[in-house]
Amino acid sequence: MNADAGLALHRGVPSPDSPEIRVVVHGGQRFDGGLLDHVLPEPPTPPSIDAVRAVLDGARGTVLLTGGEPTLRPDLPRLVRELAERDGVRAGLITDGLALAAPKVAGMLRDLGLGIVRIRLACAHPDAHEWLFGQPGTFKRVVRAIKAVTDAGLRLEFDVPVTRPTRPFLPETVEFASRVGASRVFLRRVSARGITREHDVTVVDRLGLLQADVERAVQRGARDGLELAVEGFPRCAVPGVAAWLVPVGGVDVRIPRDGAWRFLGPELRDAPTEAGCARCPGPPACAGAPEDYVRRFGRAEIDSEGNRMVAVGSLPPTPRHDGSVYPPPREGRAPASRVAYVRKAAAMPALGDDPMILFGKEPMPPSLRVVFLAPARVADPLLGDRPGPEAPEPTRGVRIRLVQAAQHGVPRLRIASAGSLAHPDAAELLREAVRLQFAQVEAAGELSAMAALGDLKLRRLRGLTRLDAALYAPDAASHDAVVGVPGAFDATLDLLDRAASVIPGLSVGAYAVLRDPAHIEAFAAGWADGSLPGDPWFRLAPTGGSLRAAAEIARSLGDGPAFDALAAVLPVALLDRGDHVVPASAAQRAWGGIPASFAAPSGSDCYGCYADRLADPHRPRPGTCPGYAEGWNA
Repeated sequence: MNADAGLALHRGVPSPDSPEIRVVVHGGQRFDGGLLDHVLPEPPTPPSIDAVRAVLDGARGTVLLTGGEPTLRPDLPRLVRELAERDGVRAGLITDGLALAAPKVAGMLRDLGLGIVRIRLACAHPDAHEWLFGQPGTFKRVVRAIKAVTDAGLRLEFDVPVTRPTRPFLPETVEFASRVGASRVFLRRVSARGITREHDVTVVDRLGLLQADVERAVQRGARDGLELAVEGFPRCAVPGVAAWLVPVGGVDVRIPRDGAWRFLGPELRDAPTEAGCARCPGPPACAGAPEDYVRRFGRAEIDSEGNRMVAVGSLPPTPRHDGSVYPPPREGRAPASRVAYVRKAAAMPALGDDPMILFGKEPMPPSLRVVFLAPARVADPLLGDRPGPEAPEPTRGVRIRLVQAAQHGVPRLRIASAGSLAHPDAAELLREAVRLQFAQVEAAGELSAMAALGDLKLRRLRGLTRLDAALYAPDAASHDAVVGVPGAFDATLDLLDRAASVIPGLSVGAYAVLRDPAHIEAFAAGWADGSLPGDPWFRLAPTGGSLRAAAEIARSLGDGPAFDALAAVLPVALLDRGDHVVPASAAQRAWGGIPASFAAPSGSDCYGCYADRLADPHRPRPGTCPGYAEGWNA
């Protein structure tokens, strides 16, 4: 089935071609308290009837007045009449139902032209419903309202929020809806907005747990002939009911532009989303991962759905172990987080010592680059990875990335960027990194901020295998001008000397971030006379001068380490480097769930930056040429 084939296959599911329009006319609720997301904690004055009338222009099809609680408006009868008198409109109301418990109220609204009443029903268990709405004793009034609505001949629907405490009772709630004469049920994801923002851990349900209960509820309703719609979930969270999932554009929430109401879109419309799982079909079939959910609970339950399920054939028995047992590497697999996977794995005769055996492994690179997000000390915007973060990232987020990287079984971890080693807790974070299960841990970048570390703190970095310093010019004055920190050049070289003497097994070096071919000879001389540590190592800055000029200078150096280092980063067409010179490694994006702008290749890393322009069959194949430098000319 293609990405769109499952859209709106069932009656009751709004579609982008025929969206359901919801007009927000009130922001408050009837009682203090409550935990649900349709209510603002400090609602502004309800919008004027003129402002509501303005957003109704052009509305056709099903149009529902909603909130908050729309029945708190004293002019609701007038609004209903105006709505019902519009051509091509079927008027409805989304409400807690309490105002309709009196039979004559429901009859009056029917006479005004109202056709649909959608009652918010948190659960068919009275105590759960009343707890979520914040008012004991109201469930009986809701039941009376249900009877009044059906007796008045109005179409009865239910809006059922899927919450953590009520999710196991969803099938019962749908059965209740069928029994009392409902025509349709919306099963709706609760988002962390409005009042729910302060209670989201309590109320918002985990995606990895809800699939089975939502699917059972839909199946129960379908057997009873109910129209059903599932709203607000990523498609991968409820794959068994994808045909009932409201597609992107199926609901049109309209907010009057009156006073403070013009600014309330983020509080009342669908929650913003970010990229979905690796197999996400995208809009309209799926909106992706809800931002409010990812902010609180992370992406594990989204990314796990990108795993390929594989047929593993016969498995060896799970071996018995004595002593400590480490889980096998994930090797590109996100952790299994869905109950459906657990059930399938539990039915296997053995898992071969790998609890994620049913997921296909993905090729992993030989190294991962991780960054500690922090403002760089480098003044040059390109080399300083600007715009960078405004403040250092909390260490908890960095530690989580480091642990997750270690779980994939990659042999080498690289910490490299303009700002990583300027993080105020860089030493502690490096110490955390070397205590994880990596064969090699390397750090590279602008190092002058670490010069303040004493020898005792440096010794605690035992296990760090390599430390490389970015040099932006071959002399102290020019380098310090690029960094914008007086004394940075000398502080960096002093740090490398001390680190090499107190950290056992540490290799140190410096690499030239080449910004001008004129610097090549001075850099080469520094390595030749020993004033620069390590072996010659060049990388091309994101912008520079002429590659031809760099090649001419390289030839003038003659055979030797400096020539080989330059040949590794220059196109083979400009400089015949011989078979013994290995092309420089390509620039790396930072790994982990960080903003894309911060994950871009770093201007101060020891690798990069190259443009991938090797698709032309007449040019060298990948592996024979490092590519063409961005911002340089040939």
